[in-house]
Amino acid sequence: MTTAEEKKNKTRPKRPFFLSIMCVVGFTYTILFSLLFLLGILYSTGISGILDRYLQLYDLPRMNFFFLSLGLFLIFFSAFIGVLLMWKLQKLGFYIYTASAIIFLLLEGIIAQPFLPDIIIHLLLIILFLIAFPFGKKRRARLTAKNILRISKG
Repeated sequence: MTTAEEKKNKTRPKRPFFLSIMCVVGFTYTILFSLLFLLGILYSTGISGILDRYLQLYDLPRMNFFFLSLGLFLIFFSAFIGVLLMWKLQKLGFYIYTASAIIFLLLEGIIAQPFLPDIIIHLLLIILFLIAFPFGKKRRARLTAKNILRISKG
């Protein structure tokens, strides 16, 4: 192993197990909804019936549905980017994910009626990511120290 590779391995903290699980859940959730709304953009006629029932939009015109699908795709794709950054242990990822979840809930509340399961799911994910993510410098340093010990032993 070269010196540069050793330095890179020593300074990069190990991702906590619970955060890894939460990121996998977040990846699955955001990818599925991103694909759903991407299909809504591409096939707005067929998918509009499904999303009308899910979002309770009641006779949304096709062009408005296209823009709604585009906006929701961007929201869920940004949430995916947030989860990806959290996977890489970057704080910005948590803030991006939280902002996109709040924007989604606000948009849903403005366009349709607030849907209680959506509110519960998004708030629960935000709280669990908040618990799982190592925000403090001491916690990140401890994870880095544990990773250094594992590398030097192995």
